[in-house]
Amino acid sequence: MAISKTDDLFRLIKSLTKAEKRTFRLFAERIKSSGELLYMQLFDIMDKQKKLDERSIRSKLGNLSPVKYSNAKRHLYEQILTSLRMLSKSKRSNIQLREYIDFVYILYGKGFHLQALKVLQKAKKLAKEHHHDFNLITIIELEKLIHSRHITRQETQFIEDLTEEALEKIDTLSSRVKLSNLKMLLHRFYIEKGHVKNAEEAKTVTDFFEKQIPVFKNNPPGQMENVLLYQSHVWYYYILNDFENCYEYSLKWVQIFQEYDELQTRDINLFLRAYHYLLTCSYNLKRQKTYAFYHAQLEAFRKDNYNRFNRNTQVLSFLYTHSGRLNLHFLNGTFAEGVKSIRKTLARLDRYKDILDTHKVMIFYYKIAWMYLGNRQPDKAIKYLNYILDMTNASLRSDIQAYARLMFLMVHFELEHYELLPSLIRTYSTYFTKKNMDNKVQTCFLQFFKEIIKAPIFERKPVMIKFLEKLQVLENNQYEQRAFLYLDSISWLKAKIERRDIGEVIRERNRE
Repeated sequence: MAISKTDDLFRLIKSLTKAEKRTFRLFAERIKSSGELLYMQLFDIMDKQKKLDERSIRSKLGNLSPVKYSNAKRHLYEQILTSLRMLSKSKRSNIQLREYIDFVYILYGKGFHLQALKVLQKAKKLAKEHHHDFNLITIIELEKLIHSRHITRQETQFIEDLTEEALEKIDTLSSRVKLSNLKMLLHRFYIEKGHVKNAEEAKTVTDFFEKQIPVFKNNPPGQMENVLLYQSHVWYYYILNDFENCYEYSLKWVQIFQEYDELQTRDINLFLRAYHYLLTCSYNLKRQKTYAFYHAQLEAFRKDNYNRFNRNTQVLSFLYTHSGRLNLHFLNGTFAEGVKSIRKTLARLDRYKDILDTHKVMIFYYKIAWMYLGNRQPDKAIKYLNYILDMTNASLRSDIQAYARLMFLMVHFELEHYELLPSLIRTYSTYFTKKNMDNKVQTCFLQFFKEIIKAPIFERKPVMIKFLEKLQVLENNQYEQRAFLYLDSISWLKAKIERRDIGEVIRERNRE
């Protein structure tokens, strides 16, 4: 296993818990050599460093040659993973299952085919209990291989049942792979383009979805197939801005995990993700009570189960609960309270910065900027909007980057930086044209700022009223709704016109 960067090894060591470090040291002691294990020296040096200092590491190791240093890093990385695998074996059925399969290959290679079959029976039972179907097909194929090459004295019916089981499992896995492919392709579309922007894009997505969605003719879908089916529908309706149907399928997704506890054990991250989309749909539908109800459920589940979360699950739970908290403040218009929660969110972002992708960080920065703007602190919003504008990765969500630019105009307008607005408007107009963005709300808002900065102060209110009316018409357009989900420009304008707090306006608009 090649390790291309010292940073990869350093981050792995820093991710270890005290228990994991203790287990690794005990593991290393078992194979300790007279050379005091060079890789353990490397481990101790890295473990003590707060920040990676490779020059110091190599100096403390006696300035090893590049080859020996590289080998030490590779060996340490492999030994840590081996130790973690041993530690996780009793907790993770999939790891135990793969070990059984390894044992089968070893026994069969020694000529002990009957012993290998006994281990396969244990493996099959475990695979069925925990629904590890991809491993199960491997186990079945190994059984078939041994029975076909050796006299195992099995009855004809057993062999027929075995072959039938293989066919049924292949049919199930085929549907599962098609559904997971569909889900991934829909996800890619959303990351690249966001929601559909017109009827043509909607037709393209619908045609693709209907062509790719599998039909269950002979065998009804199992638990996991239903989960993937619900996921695919969630993504499909979400992209189409059909949040009513999206809500219904995300609710089904949550409920199937609540109904079958083994699904939670099998993939707790998928359960958290189900809650995330249920909350997202509730937010987009402005259902405050529904959102608060399910967000409380998610918070309670996280609190009750946090001790058994691995690091990846901890990160996901942070993303969904903290994002949920911010969104709850947006729905309730409680920006002052929301600002108080930003410090904790930023601390967690810093804690997990090494494993969070840029897209997720960008979304948080966008929400934080809107929270400050809503709390009449536009000067503090600028910092986070600049972070987003500096993110030039072409694969990032172009829609969020676009709305961040519109919010940037709102912020400078609030700060009365009128001299900056003409230049920003020209720059952003060029940006939208270059990105082929013909969003009517964006165009309308740019036009609004062009006119408002030219109008005398006592004539600005009529300009605001005129554009508010235009935005209210666009709000009813199916393909323009996403603009108001990401940037509540209507509430902002109403607050400016009526000289009221934006939170008060939002509370009035979002009442159920």
